Amino acid sequence: MAGSYEYPDFHMGEIYGVRPDDHIPAATLHRYLTDYARHFGVFECVMFNTTVETIERGFGGWIVNTSSETGTATLSTRRLIIATGLTSTPTMPSYPGQESFDAPFFHAKDFRQCSSLGSPKDVVVVGGAKSAFDVAYAYAQAGVHVDLVIRPEGNGPVWLCPAFVTPFKRKMEELLHTRYLTWMSPTPWGDEDGFPLVRRLLHGTRIGRMIVQAFWHMLSSDIVKSNGYDDCDYPGLAPLKPWTSAFWTGSGVSIHNYDSSFFNFVKDGTIRVHTANITLLSPKKVHLSTGRVLNADALICATGWRKTPGFKFSNWDIKPRRLMAEMTDLLDAANAEILTRFPMLSSQPLLRAQVQKSDPLLLYRFMIPPSLWEDRSLAFAGMVSSVSTSTCASLQGLWISAYFDDKLDRTPFDDADAVREAVINSQWGKWRYPCGYGGEVADLAFDSLPYFDLLMRDLGLENHRKGSFVAEIVKPYKPWDYRQVVTEWIRAHSIKTSSAF
Repeated sequence: MAGSYEYPDFHMGEIYGVRPDDHIPAATLHRYLTDYARHFGVFECVMFNTTVETIERGFGGWIVNTSSETGTATLSTRRLIIATGLTSTPTMPSYPGQESFDAPFFHAKDFRQCSSLGSPKDVVVVGGAKSAFDVAYAYAQAGVHVDLVIRPEGNGPVWLCPAFVTPFKRKMEELLHTRYLTWMSPTPWGDEDGFPLVRRLLHGTRIGRMIVQAFWHMLSSDIVKSNGYDDCDYPGLAPLKPWTSAFWTGSGVSIHNYDSSFFNFVKDGTIRVHTANITLLSPKKVHLSTGRVLNADALICATGWRKTPGFKFSNWDIKPRRLMAEMTDLLDAANAEILTRFPMLSSQPLLRAQVQKSDPLLLYRFMIPPSLWEDRSLAFAGMVSSVSTSTCASLQGLWISAYFDDKLDRTPFDDADAVREAVINSQWGKWRYPCGYGGEVADLAFDSLPYFDLLMRDLGLENHRKGSFVAEIVKPYKPWDYRQVVTEWIRAHSIKTSSAF
């Protein structure tokens, strides 16, 4: 909504035509991001339509090899920030018979470039995440019949929350950034918020865990009731009911931001939901494991993204291999610490999906490869799936700048300390969000605000920004609460510099 998705240092004002409590249209957000880039001089530095092919470790820095329509180019740099994020390279399935499908077959990322919107009679959308719902809704709104196919062995349909939830009708996006509600999520860096005793009571005692479980039950039940998943009058809604508690989902928890009700299209049959696998494609037909054959003038796969950069490091291992015995000891120690501190996480949900063995990228503070900490030449920005994208990007940007200049107020004791933290946080993700992205990347929902506390304290800045104790606890954090952080850091750094002489 307006006021929640903007950079702290660039207000999305009235000129963008978005009123309070309005959802931000895509075209408006594109205009805003373009204005932001121009305002800060970034736009002129962008090499558009250019692909990074390989990156090499060079003497004292990095060599970036690129290609474009005009040819190839090589860039040399002392410092490199990988900011490709988590939605650059789509994951595209393949199906038997797809060569004879004879209809548009593409990933959801290409949806807006597809000229088929409004022309087909029937389309099939594959996936259960928010992007699948977005595509299905857009077609349904255009009068197209949609079959939404969700794999039975996946993570199931997304938690699609109303904009306002709980009996108190609070904005869902504000709940995620309200201090006292962040206490309901067991988080390794949670104590950074300055309330360690509260967190220990909630997650380290039986009665505390009962309170936490009651909160998540109330939140999940409110969403189920509001969306009508158990409404016997509309059985078509039942396949959209999430398979596990919202507690285990992470940033995949989404908000209903459509102009009209998505669920009304399901009720009237415009959108029909199937829990099935696709077994075969034939000319304009999609065959399901249930035996059903669907008419399909287009097949759109909202099947997610690869969580690693789409280029290769040619002479440096992005995931350095440690001795198996050493890594086993690190993992065992991390698991023991996590489950001792957060016993709730030992009661994992029953998953339909087969747990894939993952090899996540280990990063200190989710940004820095521990092996290169002292080198100060490489950082990863945006390798976090967060419900607070714009604020996270801003704080990570400042943190990385301070890190490159060796001006963070807190640093790991040594490489081993950085590795230990990276392993603990990586393993925490696997235990905390098995129904989300936790096994692959940092997945933050109610954990985002404490993560910002962590970065702010690394920078030597005040993380409590509400002005009073009560406001700090109950008022939701917004991007504008961090509007002055760059100025504050420069001022604090100047004081420290002058006092040294």
